[in-house]
Amino acid sequence: MDKEALEALAQRPTCCKPFGEAVTLSRSERDALVAMARRYAWLRVQPNDTSAPRIDVVHWVDEGDITGGSGLRLEQLDSAIDAAIAKEQA
Repeated sequence: MDKEALEALAQRPTCCKPFGEAVTLSRSERDALVAMARRYAWLRVQPNDTSAPRIDVVHWVDEGDITGGSGLRLEQLDSAIDAAIAKEQA
């Protein structure tokens, strides 16, 4: 599921229900969103060590400086992603 498909889901109108609102999703849309959420949840809690194999998210501070990055986990990763998205939308 790409960014455009996610945005289309985010903008889909809700339907009124007796106990709140609900968004209607197809089973395949739901499954795609769950898969993305599971991947992100797995990524954000990986141990901050050097054991292999591993996947690491690095925030590079200065372009071209291979030593200027730092690994991101948990809330730091969330905040960095939120800031990057906000910068794209500005």
